Amino acid sequence: MAIMVEQDKKPVNWVNIIAIVVFIVLVFAVAYFIFFNKPQLIDVVLPGNLKSINTLSQVQIDPTPVVQSLQKYFTTNYGSSITIPTPGRTNPFAPF
Repeated sequence: MAIMVEQDKKPVNWVNIIAIVVFIVLVFAVAYFIFFNKPQLIDVVLPGNLKSINTLSQVQIDPTPVVQSLQKYFTTNYGSSITIPTPGRTNPFAPF
């Protein structure tokens, strides 16, 4: 007489499978609406005063007064010059 040993089959957890499928569909839907949908809502969301950015981008700024004042500030001598000592001793074998 043979003894048959079978392993218990685990039941399929349908809730987890459905949750994973819904999550994958949700990720694809969000990716579609972000990357492939026509951006018609952007015109509605932006306020009207941001459309004047074009005029701000055409403003010419002259940086020469700022550069001249910085050059004047950094060329002014506020201290004595630094003397760099020679490294090491003149005779490294001489006793201290």
